[in-house]
Amino acid sequence: MVVLANFYAGKTVLITGATGFVGKVLLEKMVRDLPDIERIYIIIRGNAKERFEEDIMQSRIWDSCKAKMGEAAFNAHIHNKVVAIGGDLSKEGLGLSSEDYQTVVDQVNVIIHCAASIDFRERLDKAISSNLYASLNMLDLSKRLKNVVAYVHCSTAYVNSNREGWLDEELPVLDFNPEEMVDLIMKQDIQTLERITPNLLGAYPNTYTFTKAITERILALKRGDIPMCFLRPTIVGGSLKEPVPGWVDSVAAIGAVMLYCGVGLVQFMKGDGRMVADIVPVDHVANALIASAVAIGNQNVLKIHQIGTSHRNPVAWNRISHYVTEYWRNHTPKKSIARSQFSFHSSTVMYEAHFFMRYGVPSALLQVLSTLTGSEDTKTKAEGFKKMTRAARLICDTFKHFTAHEWVFSVTALEKVYQDLLDGEDRVKFNCDAAEINWQSYFCYFCFGLHKYVMKEEGVRPPTELLNTSIITKSDVNQSGFFQWVFADISWASTSYRHVTQTPLPPRAPTEIRSLVMNSPRVQQAMEKVSREEGVLVSEIEKRANQIMERMQSNLNVSVVRVLGWFLKKVWRKIYQGIHVDEKGIELIREAIKKSPVVLIPTHRSYIDFLIISYIFFEYNLPLPHIAAGEDFLSIIIVRWFFRNAGAFFLRRTFHGDSLYWAIFSEYVQRLVIDNQPMEFFIEGKRSRTGKSLHPKMGLLSMVCQPFFENRVQDVHIVPIGISYEKVLEGELYSNEMMGESKTKESFNGLLRASKVLKMNFGRINVVFTPPISIKQYSEDKSNEISSLRRLNPLSYNINNNTNNTNNNTNNSTNTNNDEQSNIIKPIVNTNSANISEGDFETQISKPDTRSIGTYFDPFNNDDDRRLLIQDLGYQVVRDLNKSAIITTTSAVATILLSFRRGINREELISKVEWIREEIFARGGDVAFEGPSDALVDHSLKLLSNLVSKRRNMYEPGSAQLGVTNKNYRKNVLVLNFYRNQLLHLFLWDGLVSLVILSILQSRSTIEQPAAAAAAAVQSTINTNNVSTTLNLNSVDQETLITEVRFLAKVLSQEFVNQPGYDTDEFILKEISRMVSRGIISKEVSGTSTCYGVKSEGACGFYANLFYPLIEGYMAGILTLFSIQPEMCIKKNQFLQRMGWFSEKMFEEGKLNFYESCSMEILSNSIQLFEQMKVVERKRLEEVVGKRTTRSTNSNKKPQKQQNQRRKPAPEEYLQLLPPYQDKDGLLKELAERLSKYKKSPQSKHQINDLRRTVVEDFPLLSSKL
Repeated sequence: MVVLANFYAGKTVLITGATGFVGKVLLEKMVRDLPDIERIYIIIRGNAKERFEEDIMQSRIWDSCKAKMGEAAFNAHIHNKVVAIGGDLSKEGLGLSSEDYQTVVDQVNVIIHCAASIDFRERLDKAISSNLYASLNMLDLSKRLKNVVAYVHCSTAYVNSNREGWLDEELPVLDFNPEEMVDLIMKQDIQTLERITPNLLGAYPNTYTFTKAITERILALKRGDIPMCFLRPTIVGGSLKEPVPGWVDSVAAIGAVMLYCGVGLVQFMKGDGRMVADIVPVDHVANALIASAVAIGNQNVLKIHQIGTSHRNPVAWNRISHYVTEYWRNHTPKKSIARSQFSFHSSTVMYEAHFFMRYGVPSALLQVLSTLTGSEDTKTKAEGFKKMTRAARLICDTFKHFTAHEWVFSVTALEKVYQDLLDGEDRVKFNCDAAEINWQSYFCYFCFGLHKYVMKEEGVRPPTELLNTSIITKSDVNQSGFFQWVFADISWASTSYRHVTQTPLPPRAPTEIRSLVMNSPRVQQAMEKVSREEGVLVSEIEKRANQIMERMQSNLNVSVVRVLGWFLKKVWRKIYQGIHVDEKGIELIREAIKKSPVVLIPTHRSYIDFLIISYIFFEYNLPLPHIAAGEDFLSIIIVRWFFRNAGAFFLRRTFHGDSLYWAIFSEYVQRLVIDNQPMEFFIEGKRSRTGKSLHPKMGLLSMVCQPFFENRVQDVHIVPIGISYEKVLEGELYSNEMMGESKTKESFNGLLRASKVLKMNFGRINVVFTPPISIKQYSEDKSNEISSLRRLNPLSYNINNNTNNTNNNTNNSTNTNNDEQSNIIKPIVNTNSANISEGDFETQISKPDTRSIGTYFDPFNNDDDRRLLIQDLGYQVVRDLNKSAIITTTSAVATILLSFRRGINREELISKVEWIREEIFARGGDVAFEGPSDALVDHSLKLLSNLVSKRRNMYEPGSAQLGVTNKNYRKNVLVLNFYRNQLLHLFLWDGLVSLVILSILQSRSTIEQPAAAAAAAVQSTINTNNVSTTLNLNSVDQETLITEVRFLAKVLSQEFVNQPGYDTDEFILKEISRMVSRGIISKEVSGTSTCYGVKSEGACGFYANLFYPLIEGYMAGILTLFSIQPEMCIKKNQFLQRMGWFSEKMFEEGKLNFYESCSMEILSNSIQLFEQMKVVERKRLEEVVGKRTTRSTNSNKKPQKQQNQRRKPAPEEYLQLLPPYQDKDGLLKELAERLSKYKKSPQSKHQINDLRRTVVEDFPLLSSKL
């Protein structure tokens, strides 16, 4: 049973103060959630009807109700429920007309008195009139009511502010007779009263709390038998949830401080930041007012209920100031006069000195300057600054009592009402539980409410939980005292990481881990095997193994981590505006760490990825992870020592032919998992130079899961982590690599040269943790799913078991065409599932699957099932990484700039960014867009200033005015393309569908229109079943659309990570239907035929334009294949360089529209695509050496041992066209012509032939016979 709804059903309520902050929220709550209430009377001073319409009905507090009910229905409902009557509470009879007074007496059952004067500096006699006499008049009315049920009086918890510490729900303790005090006050003249007021107030900070305390005592004396409750809120702040988070429409109390802090007017205050504040959300106060009436209904009682947060969820002033300044720094108001910052001075001398230097000196200088110059402008500025100084002093003096003292207000009485009288639904709907408040989120929304509803700035967006707090300054909140102020970062680094979340097992010492690894059966067997193969003693192999282990192993040292943490904090502050962390995700990881091993898998876009996760774990007292890092870092002195001692372990880029290294590495990784030590690696293997996710490398993922499948751990939790950067440090380096330059090797000198970045601004970093994936639960779910599918369709789900053997046979058969080459070239089997960081792992050979068709899925005992599960998990991790990626404003701005390369003005750019933001949301993406759109765009343009040029108020890619051949322009385009690629996956299917439809329709209009018109003329004369049919030139039939979309998806399969087999007809049709429902494309059904056309040309053109560069890049790759001579092999690296050269030549000649199509990453991916499509075959050249015999002499063993100790270099790779594509007028030409249809300017067949001939002419000696 819903207690509150039943209590108020059929009753009439009288509310005072409904035009005020609390009263307005109370009225909205009763109208919305107490539908059976008979009527609500509200007393409004002055013209009641006019003020009701202007102050209440036009308030935005009703936005949610209007949206839910419709404006007309809402207006009818509220005018039926709410009646405004004119009155003045301080006058006898409340200033009501006789008719209104009698109506109230006859009908009202419940009185909720919220009206009061909250002016802390109001003259004492006026405060008595507003707060005491008005309340006594309301009490007199309640005694005249014919059917009074409850009288709830809204007071303040600070009626006891003349005391400190713990305060129970009891009447205020006064050292004077309240009635005599009132008589004394009202007899004084104004001058005398103002002079004696400080003495009368005593320990009370202001006239408001003083008169409220007097009012409570006198009401208690004169109550009679009226059921009465005093509800005492503490400092009332913006709403927590209702009507919307952060609702506020007035500047008072704490709201005034926060607002003035936001505009930079108030930057410090007298008080102790360590003191507990007590801020209560206004919707909690409204809920408590409603619930308090139930507690006293029809009872001759006086009850006191306090509602605050210091009892159940205390928060210090320091933390409040931190949250508030963080919000205003990220959302600077247009009217701000200075950067938002705030601090407390516990010393009066320090406070006064600071105030004098900050306000007094500038004000005096301006006054002198205005007098000397006589300038009206200077006088105006001087007067303005003087007013600002007075306002700052007023705010600081008004609030200093509350920041310099501390109270804890008991809320036991109100909690008892909720527990004893209300049911579960009431407790949820009328919630006032302070323990549920997240202060960080609350104050961000409070500031947002001030920004939107009080300052009324356009384009202000609600804050996201992710962007609430930056961990760069998070630790500064509790810093106090001179020593900590000066050495704040040292203090943070030395005192943090003390109460670390414990793993199920304590960490082992490095020496113990080394012993366990080296003595493991896996490593012992590997050493014996290598000893036999190389003919050397096992002791020699052990020395080599120890060297490998010493080079590989991490040596986590917390002391070194503290030093590194201090250093990184300094660096972060210099180069980043904020590092924003998903704190809910942190707590999920904390819980997972307590249960099982945790493996962290972040995205990899920058070298900062190696540092940021450990820094976050240090900040949040989580066990530091062991990080898989490439051996490249070992070449950087000092850095390698810090990395190793911070938890990094180092691995080679390739394990080719080194079974000993593989055994040691896999055993070491699995030992970390078995010991419950958090581990971190990058499933993409390398940094993405393009901004897109890379295909998963399954080697390390398989290793960390192995202990679970071998029952050595009960579970393993995988945590995908999305890290997004507004600006990456390596942008310029990436562009150089994409232009074909060699990767810059890591070195200490390079690190020193990179110190220039400390003078640059790289914006923000956003880190999002997805919910941990339990391998145990994941394997159970997949086993049940696949087992059931195998039973239903056994043949299709057993094909995977023989795939590897089939591929091997196919590849071997193609290798027998040339006897000469068969001795030196071997086909390469695709081993992506066994790769880590581009390295090769031990070949896993499974026994033939002898199980019966339709058997259950068993990853524990069957290698093929396990491999299938790991592969599925790898793709799931990448999907989670994409979902967790936060789309930054720089990504949106870069996308728009590349779509309007000829220039776009600021207003259009802002409009387009706003549009793309909504498009991202519509596709389930998350964006880091907070604040007005114009401020966000300006912020992004500032970050991208080295990539963007401005000419005559038009923005374009930098150096565009120098021509497309300019190297700087090309670099700028490639870096902008990096940022654009971060959102490309969200528009993949929209882009492909749009691209197919637009390209087909364009080819019809330019090439096939005459033929199509003739066909239409013929068909118009045909009448089948009396239905006239015509060829629609403006649409594409469904079958063609699906076929071509699938073709393009296959072409771009190397660019976007999608699990094999996802592109079914049903999946593609679902994406097409979404586009139809969003009004992007149109759908026409005629009989059994379904066609699709363009409905929104702008949207379709934009989506297609995102993918034209990729299509053109692959087109350039296909054309370069024509240079390969039949049955000849060419070096892969040489061919890739030639592809880059030829694509740039095509761009310069205008045959490619986008320079990013020349990116080496796209061209390299195109080779992988051609290999996957069986167009080319990749082979390795291997040296043929004689077999070693056991009869070799001792003199020959020594150099042989030294030779074997050296790592075997990977064989050089070659490419060869496969037979079906060796005829240049056959399948290869068909493939080129088919893809060419989807260039931005489609090439005709004769143009393709011309380009093909150009390729052959340009590369006459590219191919050669080995």
